[in-house]
Amino acid sequence: MALLAVFIVLVFGHSLVSGRLEKTVVTVPIVFTAAGFLTLLFLPASPDRPISLEAFLHVAEIGLVLLLFTDASRTDLGVLNNIRNLPVRLLSAGMLLTILLGGLGALLVFRKLSLWEAGILAAILAPTDAGLGQIIVNSPRVPMKIRQALNVEAGLNDGLSVPF
Repeated sequence: MALLAVFIVLVFGHSLVSGRLEKTVVTVPIVFTAAGFLTLLFLPASPDRPISLEAFLHVAEIGLVLLLFTDASRTDLGVLNNIRNLPVRLLSAGMLLTILLGGLGALLVFRKLSLWEAGILAAILAPTDAGLGQIIVNSPRVPMKIRQALNVEAGLNDGLSVPF
């Protein structure tokens, strides 16, 4: 229950300062990740009641839903209609090359992995760019067409990498 209270306070606190944070390099996923680490350090399990991993899973799911919803709400459908082929190229050739090169990199770094294990690792890590690339998607220095294409690709690449 305390974990849920910390999460609600964090969402409320972030909503108060989100306008100022958008002008910095600090992103929402970084804030929530840091808060998660701090919560784990300062809110340890009591001996009579261990921390439930299920509670962490529920909080993580709520955070992911909120993050994906806010990303989807920023998509400009007018611009998206004009650049249909760009997100398709990012999701097809770009994702396949990312998985292929990620698998090769995993084989080089982790020499004990089999080919299948390296491929699975690459498919898991390929779509993790959404939170890290948020500063680029929000930057006015990047052309609108590119920002919208990256936003669409980041929203869809998670589901498309699952079959791999």
